Amino acid sequence: MGWQKLVPQVLDTLNDQPRAFLLWGNDARAHAPRLTGHGHLVLQSAHPSPLSARRGFFGSRPFSTVNAWLKEQGHAPIDWTDP
Repeated sequence: MGWQKLVPQVLDTLNDQPRAFLLWGNDARAHAPRLTGHGHLVLQSAHPSPLSARRGFFGSRPFSTVNAWLKEQGHAPIDWTDP
């Protein structure tokens, strides 16, 4: 269960440049205050698991939203279907 220490360190490291963050579920959403860097896209919703997806994940369109943001930033979109 070392992820509790790892996740804050990774987020602090990634906070230096604009990035897209998908925070799904309460555990992930609790880290939103760490993301203080300028220009981030921070999307928060319920976790996509079958038990909670109906509480806000369905219809939130995170993948197309990230791709639109990437295009605005001058970057190529992500092919989310590529294995």
